[in-house]
Amino acid sequence: MTDSPLFMKDPQTVAEILLGRTPLFSAVRGDTLHALATGAILCRYERDAELFRAGEQPEYLHILVQGSVQLSASTADGREAVVEILRPIDAFILAATLTSQPYLMSAQAVEPTQVLLIPARLLLSELKTNPELTLTLLGSMAQQYRHLVREIKDLRLRTASQRLALYLLHLVENGAPGQATRLPCDKKLLAARLGMTPESLSRAIAELRRHGVDVRGDEVRITDLAELRDFCRLDQLLDTLDQDLKVMLPGEEQIQG
Repeated sequence: MTDSPLFMKDPQTVAEILLGRTPLFSAVRGDTLHALATGAILCRYERDAELFRAGEQPEYLHILVQGSVQLSASTADGREAVVEILRPIDAFILAATLTSQPYLMSAQAVEPTQVLLIPARLLLSELKTNPELTLTLLGSMAQQYRHLVREIKDLRLRTASQRLALYLLHLVENGAPGQATRLPCDKKLLAARLGMTPESLSRAIAELRRHGVDVRGDEVRITDLAELRDFCRLDQLLDTLDQDLKVMLPGEEQIQG
């Protein structure tokens, strides 16, 4: 992996810049970023490397900087479920870090990956005297909870083909109609993330061809966005994603308006 000019700076400066680019900390004051960056560690992981295992105690808040990470859960008899596939820049496993409770999931690098580690003790210490940071993290936790509710509703109320269609819509939403986009992971991993078998994924891809989707290898092209949106039966409450939720204190909404 070739380092960008950013990674040629001193570690403290790199950590502060990366924290400022992270949605979780983008609105946080500079002195707070400086304090959190003091003990930060930038780690590199090769493909398939394990970041942590379910049941371990959290020592750091993880911030994905480059690459991708798979979060998964498993049972004693060896069954495994992929819970999420993360892309940069994203902070993850915040709840375990804040509560000092064991990880409920394991994390593994899907490809060569870089992760910024913020010591949990440093983050918790900063929270004691920093109400701005506390409110920011509360907003993030609320956003994660609402995302989880949407995921559950999606699994319960949509077919496998509709779940795949919605995933592809989100994947290409910033691109031009008909423009090719690459899947961020292999199809086996994608099937696990969407709660289906590889065979079900293949059938879903075949069905979506009738609704304006062309998948060739890892390349996706949507030729009819309107048709695909109609097939998904988009729901404004279910499918509108929250952006950077903020905890609103009494009277604050009126002041901002």
